This record gives sequence, structure tokens and C-alpha cells, in this order.
Amino acid sequence: MTAALTATVGHGSTAFWYLTRAAGLVSLLLLTATVVLGMVASVGWTTERWPRFLSQSLHRNLSLLCMVFIGIHVVTTVADGYVPIGLLDAVVPFRTAYRPLWVGFGAVAFDLLLAVAITSGLRRRIGAHSWRAVHWLAYLCWPVAVLHGLGTGSDTRLSVALGIEALCVAAVVATGAWRLVAGSARSAGWRVGAAAAGLVVVLGIGIFALAGPLRPGWSHRSGTSAALLAKLGGGASPAGAGAVSTATGSALPTSSFSDQVSGTFTTTPTGGGDRVQVVLTMTVPASPGSPLVVRLDGTAVDGGVSMASSQVTWGPATGTVTALSGSTIDATVSAGGSAVHLVLDLQLDQAGGSLTGTVAGTPGSGNQ
Repeated sequence: MTAALTATVGHGSTAFWYLTRAAGLVSLLLLTATVVLGMVASVGWTTERWPRFLSQSLHRNLSLLCMVFIGIHVVTTVADGYVPIGLLDAVVPFRTAYRPLWVGFGAVAFDLLLAVAITSGLRRRIGAHSWRAVHWLAYLCWPVAVLHGLGTGSDTRLSVALGIEALCVAAVVATGAWRLVAGSARSAGWRVGAAAAGLVVVLGIGIFALAGPLRPGWSHRSGTSAALLAKLGGGASPAGAGAVSTATGSALPTSSFSDQVSGTFTTTPTGGGDRVQVVLTMTVPASPGSPLVVRLDGTAVDGGVSMASSQVTWGPATGTVTALSGSTIDATVSAGGSAVHLVLDLQLDQAGGSLTGTVAGTPGSGNQ
């Protein structure tokens, strides 16, 4: 029987952690619904049971509700404190040290949506032409928000998150295609150009997802420095976990490597309720005298663990897990001013308590 570490990375303030991710996904759903209804209203589609004013009214109310959930997403992210994201980062793009490009896209999407909301309130004063020009930003806001969700979320590879992202893309693509076919007010050339642009956007999102967040090691490749990665997930090993000697082992590798690993794992109840600690001890052939030990402490979930804290030790190097999805673990360890980012892809035999798999390492600076 094979076990899996099914949950993504969590941490001490798990309520905020779950709330900020849930609010982000709900915001994307609401933004998608807003864009879809906007396209429906622009065509003027109506039936006896669904008059046009209903689409317009629902479109406006969903937009306001979306802003509320974005506010919850921002506030809980800042209050969580797990990564260095402040309130200013929500409106000023690309200034945070944590995944700056992808968090910055979130700020761009928020600014665009805020501009649409403000000008909608001032529509009578600024005129219909100016309002409509700004309102088009909603269409730009949507793909930027999708990229933000894919690139920033530590739970991107979870089936629930992927399902929501796929549903949103499918809804916008289907409605957009219908809008281009049914919208006779626009010229054929305009509609062909819009269809081509939409296709490029959708393909770009798909290629980015497959080449980036859906591949192991994204936490390292997403732009976060090794020094910050080493701090994430923090905390010393839980009491009673034992210690790994830091006096053994050689210096960290200075070039990229890939190797097979084998070892054992244990799952031990800690404290009360459903709290558990998972300890994975592995032998890396390239460094047989220095076992690689990963400790995960958190809540038991579906045969795995929703991680609240972690510690990774490899000879003299110590660090933390930075991402956990299924049985794929991203971690960063550092020692003596150097650091190595590790990606572990493991198969766990629950009956025998053994594990096998692979480890890939990429060296970096521990002082970034």
C-alpha cells in the first residue's frame, strides 16, 4: 500500500492560510462570472425569464462581491505573516521578495479591477465613452489574475485548485467564442483579431502552467531568493524528534545533480487530536555518510499531513520544506553561505514503512 503526502504546505496560523487561499479561489470564480456576464450583457442576450437588466444588475453585484473577497484575500495574506507580503504590495506591483513577478500580477489585477469599479461609480460624470474605455480593462484583469493564481499559489498542483482554474478558463473561452459569433455589431476583421488574441492568451496560460507551476521545483524557480526559501515553513524540529548530527558530512554540492534515494518513514501522533509528525530518513548515494532527513509536523489529512512546520537536515546543512504536493517535496538547505534547492519525488510504502524515489538538487547562494 502506498501512502502520499497529500496536503500542501501549511504553517502555524492555519486558519489564515486556508482562508487566504479559499478567498483567492473564490475571487477568481467571481471575477470569471463577472467577465462572463459582462460578455452576455454586451451581446444583449435576453429571454422572458432572463431580462437584460438582470444580467447587468447581477454583473454589477458580482463585481462588488469580488472586490470584497479580494480584500479578504489581501488582509488574510498580510495577517498570516508566512511570507513577507504587506498591504502596500497589494497595490504596488513587483516589490515583494516572495515570488515578486507573480504576486505583482495580483497587484496589477487588483489595480485594474479597482479602476473599473471607481469609474463605474463615476460613469455619469466621466461620460459613457471614457467609462467604456476603462471598462475594457476587466478583460485584461482576468488573464493577469489567472497567472497570479497559478504562479503564486503553493497549492497550484492540487486537483481542486487546478479544477477551478480549468473551469474558469473554459467558461471564459466558451462565452468569448459565443460573443464573437453572436456579436454582429463588430466587423469580421475585428472579431478574427479578437479570436486570435484570445487564443494566444489561453495557449500562453496553458504553456506557462505546464512549464512552470505544474513542474516540481516551482518554489525555487518562481523568483524567491534561497535565503527567503530557507526561512519559509520555519521552526526548529518538534520536541522529541531527535537530532541529526551536523558534524558529519561534506560541503554542499556545487553543481546540479540528480540521484536515487531510499530509506524509511515514520508517522507518529503528537500532542492531541489529529496532530502527527512524519519523519522521512533517506540515503543519498552521492553522500552516503550524511542522511537526508525531512520532518513534517501538522494535521493528519487523508493518509498524509497538512504541514504546519518542517525541518530538513543533510549533514551540516539545515533548512525547511518550501512546497509539498502529493509525494513531491521542495526544500532548501543551507550551510556556510551556500544553499541547495532540493526536489524529492517519493513513493512511500505504508505497510513496510519504506520509501524510494529521486532527488534533484540545484545549488545557489545562501546569502541572496
